[in-house]
Amino acid sequence: MFEEKTEPGISPSADWREPAHYNPLLNCDRHCWAGEWLRRNPAFLADLREARCSPPDESGHILCDQDFRLARWGVRCCRIDGEAVFFWLPECNPLVLQVEAEPHVDPGNTFDCRQCPLFRAVVRGDDGQHLLFSDGARHLQLAVIEGDALTGPALLSCTLRGLNDFEIKPLPLQRLCRLARSGRLLKSLYPPERRARRWIEMVRAWDGAYAGASQRDIAAVLFGDRMVREDWDAGFLRTRVQRLLSGARTMVRGGYRRLLDPQEKGRSGRVKG
Repeated sequence: MFEEKTEPGISPSADWREPAHYNPLLNCDRHCWAGEWLRRNPAFLADLREARCSPPDESGHILCDQDFRLARWGVRCCRIDGEAVFFWLPECNPLVLQVEAEPHVDPGNTFDCRQCPLFRAVVRGDDGQHLLFSDGARHLQLAVIEGDALTGPALLSCTLRGLNDFEIKPLPLQRLCRLARSGRLLKSLYPPERRARRWIEMVRAWDGAYAGASQRDIAAVLFGDRMVREDWDAGFLRTRVQRLLSGARTMVRGGYRRLLDPQEKGRSGRVKG
């Protein structure tokens, strides 16, 4: 049975009062941020506890999940050392790169995912292979819809259809090329999230409320005891905390999907929250 290590918090031992526990989120991409919000949804956690997931095979990387109950959340999931690992469905995350793989011996034109130091896990199912590469903060996900990318060096091909693909897919293609050439997910291809500090305030407020803290306690931790003593009765800080909690609630209940949509960001200039 699944150990509840995915309870709210950046880590199982996170103290929402300690900002250092949340600082790693400053460098996280949206794959990571969407997972942070989703794993704070009690209904998702209930589904995750019931999901069937086999252990890694002899390679230590490959996990199989034939349980599709999590698809309604936009993910396939597996667990590594008790932690949920997210594989976003391509229809939920346009940055998932759908490829075909065929065995090939050209060392300068092929990619052997098994030899990549950032290769983390694979979920295999009737819809093909879902490969995840991650350095913790940055992620790249491939959906192998034809062929097998696990048997050795593979020649990958990708078909782009329509203007949306032309706009979105060059970025994950560049990320894949640099990963294959250097073994790294280059920071320059993962622009920093301008609203990361705001999102951290939101997630800490949510975690504080989950832990039973009052809105005043949350304000004192986030903004300081002095500001609370001087300004709480005026209502400004109370409203600020309420907005943080409202924004967090929106993200947890489904707003995380907007984080994965580059066009949403482009249309609005930012993701609300």
